[in-house]
Amino acid sequence: MISSYPPTHIHTTDNIVNVLQLTDLHLYTDPKKTVEGRNCQADFERCLTQALNEDRRCDLILLTGDLVNEIDNAIYERIFAKLSATNIAFACIAGNHDVTDELYPERPFDKRQLVAQPPDSRLLTHHCIQANDWQILLVDSSIPGQVKGKLPKQTKSWLTKQLSNNHRATILVLHHHLVPVHSKWIDAHMAEGAEEIWQLLHQFDHVKAVLSGHVHQAFHTQYKGIDFYTSPSTCYQFKIGSDEFALDKFAKPGYRWLQLGNNGYLESWVKRLDT
Repeated sequence: MISSYPPTHIHTTDNIVNVLQLTDLHLYTDPKKTVEGRNCQADFERCLTQALNEDRRCDLILLTGDLVNEIDNAIYERIFAKLSATNIAFACIAGNHDVTDELYPERPFDKRQLVAQPPDSRLLTHHCIQANDWQILLVDSSIPGQVKGKLPKQTKSWLTKQLSNNHRATILVLHHHLVPVHSKWIDAHMAEGAEEIWQLLHQFDHVKAVLSGHVHQAFHTQYKGIDFYTSPSTCYQFKIGSDEFALDKFAKPGYRWLQLGNNGYLESWVKRLDT
């Protein structure tokens, strides 16, 4: 059985920690609702099932925001029940949709009304998971009532303290991206003050990677020696390189694996649904 939520320590005897990232589920109160022909609930469950049926042990599942598309406690109950049933440690952070109701979704993206809402109490704000030789730092970058993100002063202070006091190889996990993905509309909704966050991270040589959601696409780059990763959504995908909001009707839902080893070794790859 898994330890109580959220996990704080993960230990494996082979010195490898396999982390599964699932992101941007966008689930609805009605589990049968579809968006552009995709059933978000079914696709989330299919991604989870496919990943856990791979020939690979999963030690930790990270949900990196936008768990819901309509703020409803019943949806979170479904998600947490599904994750708990895996008997695998998991942790969840908020995305913009977890703290914002989006009214009039039938309107163009920039014409919708955004209403601030409090996050579910199980979505983590500042949390550290020690995993063998690694520490995984989860922070909340969401701003109620807005699409863009930001790390407030108290979060930056918490990060500085964690990085100063623990010199394990480190991954920072948040919802909003910190590097442009070359799509103007979504890059307008990055984490505000991203360069300041990078300046903080670059003070510590043991920061190896940053992991985010939000962009509904697979992306990897290095920024001054630190790897930056995003993952496909478990539902619909944004069209890569589009300056205006657009969905990629041909890209399948997916997820990301990260394999953490000794001495800061990190390998990561993306998988898509087989069908």
